[in-house]
Amino acid sequence: MKYTAIAAVLAGLFAVPAVQAAENTVNLYGIAQLGLTLADDGKTSKLLVEDTGSRIGFKGEELLGNGSKAFFQIESAVAMDNAGASGFASREGWLGLKGDFGTVKLGRGKTYFDLAQEGFDGFNGNSTMINSLLIDGAYYRMNNSIAYETVNMDGFTGKLQYGDMEAKDSNVSPYALIGSLAYENGPLNAVFAFENQKDLAPVVGNGSKATAAGVKVRNYLLGAGYTLPAGTNLKAAVRLSDIDGAKRNTFIAVLAHPFGDVTGRIGFTQAGDIDDVENTGGSYLAVGVDYPLSKRSIIYTEFSYARNDANAIGVNGAGEPTGLLGTSAGFSLNQRKNSAWTTGLIHLF
Repeated sequence: MKYTAIAAVLAGLFAVPAVQAAENTVNLYGIAQLGLTLADDGKTSKLLVEDTGSRIGFKGEELLGNGSKAFFQIESAVAMDNAGASGFASREGWLGLKGDFGTVKLGRGKTYFDLAQEGFDGFNGNSTMINSLLIDGAYYRMNNSIAYETVNMDGFTGKLQYGDMEAKDSNVSPYALIGSLAYENGPLNAVFAFENQKDLAPVVGNGSKATAAGVKVRNYLLGAGYTLPAGTNLKAAVRLSDIDGAKRNTFIAVLAHPFGDVTGRIGFTQAGDIDDVENTGGSYLAVGVDYPLSKRSIIYTEFSYARNDANAIGVNGAGEPTGLLGTSAGFSLNQRKNSAWTTGLIHLF
């Protein structure tokens, strides 16, 4: 009798009505991706096993009635080649509400500027080309974020977020205000994005990129893309950067074309000179192909080459050179010319 009563209680606890089960969902998702890279910085050639963005996450939502939902997302970095670089909730952490009014959320994650800019990566994040985009104080991820997204209005969507204000004291008033306006209709898409930062600490958290306290950063991105009937996708964007009055214009272009099941990709970035001071920019080229082994597994190979102008190379406090563009994270950035050949595998789950 005792065990029968316990079984009845457990059955009652776990007997969720079918309607309620349909209204509450929690999903596990992620990407496992590793690449084998031969990197050359002009002085040393090195073989690397690189995690190119593996992650695991949980997201879920609950119906609240009247078309509204509560939702959450927790996403963690998984460095498959170096466990020390992993971290729980190190990528995304959001909690919010969405409905006919749009989406309101609190937390931490990629900024709307970065998401707009990543649309011009061209390699779906499986390459080091993103390194050529995240320069000149581009934020990447923002802590303590308050964010709002409109619903889709005839192809237009607007996004706005404010954050990293909690370190305010009598000397500094840090903040970041970031937003974007996008349009998508069939084969055409366009986007405008901006970010305005002030008094941010040199290190703002995992994946973030900012400047020293007292420095103001303003970045603007204007870009568009179009897919031709044959499947060829063309995208181009211009980014205008202003770091405490020092201005730089950067041009980004990507091309992708399907050849049967194989997709060929070309990406190019040209970072202009700072305030027209000669030889303070650089250029970046990435060429590659990818092939789907299944609906969830992709294999790719890519060659990338970065060239920093002579005056783009500076020296840090330790007397070490610092570059602008690099093909392989943590290895090639500090040299004027560097290249990398990467072959990798991606699995989505």
